[in-house]
Amino acid sequence: MQLFSKKKVALSAFLTLAMASAVFAAPQAPKGLQAPAMAVSESAIPLIWERPAKGDKVIGYNVYMDGKKIVRTDQDFSTDAKKELKDFYQKSPKAVKILNHMYRVKGLKEGSTHTFTVRAIDASGNESPDSNSIKVTTRKKGKVVDITQFGAVGDGTTVNTAAIQQAVNKCPVGGTVVVPPGVYKTGLIWLHGDMTLEIQKGATILASEQPDAYQYGYHLYPYISQDRFYALFSTKYKEGDPKMKNLRIVGEGTIDGNGWKKGPDGNYLYRQKAKKGAKTLPKNHVSKIGILAWNQVDWLDKNKGLNEDKAYQRRSSMMLLQGVDNVAVSGITFRNPANHTLILSHCNDVTVENTKFMTYNCNNGDGIEFAHGAGLKVYDSIFDTGDDCINFAAGQGAMGEKDKPTEKIWVFNNSIHHGHGTVVMGSHTAAFIQNLLAEDNVVDGCEVGLRMKSNAANGGGARNITFRNNALRNIEKNFVIATTGYSDPNQKTEFPKATKPAVFYNILVEDCSVEKTGKAAIEIVGAPNMKHHDFVFKNIVISGGKPWIITDAEKLTFENVKQADLKTNNF
Repeated sequence: MQLFSKKKVALSAFLTLAMASAVFAAPQAPKGLQAPAMAVSESAIPLIWERPAKGDKVIGYNVYMDGKKIVRTDQDFSTDAKKELKDFYQKSPKAVKILNHMYRVKGLKEGSTHTFTVRAIDASGNESPDSNSIKVTTRKKGKVVDITQFGAVGDGTTVNTAAIQQAVNKCPVGGTVVVPPGVYKTGLIWLHGDMTLEIQKGATILASEQPDAYQYGYHLYPYISQDRFYALFSTKYKEGDPKMKNLRIVGEGTIDGNGWKKGPDGNYLYRQKAKKGAKTLPKNHVSKIGILAWNQVDWLDKNKGLNEDKAYQRRSSMMLLQGVDNVAVSGITFRNPANHTLILSHCNDVTVENTKFMTYNCNNGDGIEFAHGAGLKVYDSIFDTGDDCINFAAGQGAMGEKDKPTEKIWVFNNSIHHGHGTVVMGSHTAAFIQNLLAEDNVVDGCEVGLRMKSNAANGGGARNITFRNNALRNIEKNFVIATTGYSDPNQKTEFPKATKPAVFYNILVEDCSVEKTGKAAIEIVGAPNMKHHDFVFKNIVISGGKPWIITDAEKLTFENVKQADLKTNNF
């Protein structure tokens, strides 16, 4: 009995050690599980959560609804962005592996309530404890206002501006304006708060090519305040006005800006200016290849006496939301803007998810512009843009310094192509862009990965920026650039200079892979009187690329940064 007792004690001790080891080996419980409220629909709930702590070897997550497992995220390719993430790794199997830390639960009943938790899993099948638990209720649609009830005709030629505006004006608090299948041509539409615009599958909103379909006048803009055409969809706001709240633009339909003609390859064409000293513009001048883009430039020349350079920067964008808090854009495809795509100025708590920005080769065709707001989440979206993909601005010069910073930004699980920059700060940086996290994105064919650009006159800059766990390939220029020597030929405006030159600092870049860069993989260029500082690069693998360029910068840390065939660095 005594011997048996000793064996029992030994066995018990062994099991205790084994259990302790298993607990130690298991991943940590995920943190920050949430469902962005404005993105919750009548039948779907998006779930997002934070990636694991450093060192956890997590490969995916199990999502539980009402106590039952409904999906394993590393085996889920249910959205177009996730399918592109899968394709990326079929071509680049050695790239840094990103983690999907979002899932959209579909097929739910309107007004139904569900409880969710998430558990992390590793390659050995170990499962973490539960994340925090959240209880979410699907949305109730409210009153539906169909634009066809007011005479809208989806034949692609009838101009429906009055009918659509009337439907929006009649939409009550909490109601939904529905755009059914068809092609609905329209000019400027003013949106308001406490409403949903639902563009259904098979429906397209087509921007009118007529410049007089858009109001021209003074309004606040993320970059500058000046006379310009309003966007196809706009909100009215002046500094000091009460904020609008609760605006949703959702559905599976398309908004087409009708900005440019297409080339033989199916891509939209863009204007190229004549080389310096040339007497004539090239054959693909905006008058040859523009639709709405050219018509507005021509109108400003004839009616306002503006030359092409001044007129060109005043074209309509597709959507300009100013002074709106609690915004969701979900499911929409944007294409072919005459200028930028989605602009959010002085907006807080914005969610952009499951959205496509298809503006490749549209001149100045930025995907998202976010300025002077706090709380932007961008995930599960596709960017194939003609300019910067996701851009952040914070005003110009002495006036911009007095405005609010652009901050609290989270960009993750997106597929990004062709843009001038992937995640971009500037060039208008006066009030600072700060507290930004970009992680778990794949990037293919952009000019620059992390792009920070400004100049002394703009002032401000960017700080507290984290760019991690991103996989990039076919980068035409730089993996990372931070420069205060940038000038924008499309924004030739005069403004009072900032009190201090622009500067970039507290920048962390880690756990990224870069397959091919065309220029200096890392370029950090400050000013003698305002040096960039406190940059940390960790665990970076770069194939290809030219020597780094680093001037007027200090307190730089490089830890486990490898670049193939790089013999010398220019710093």
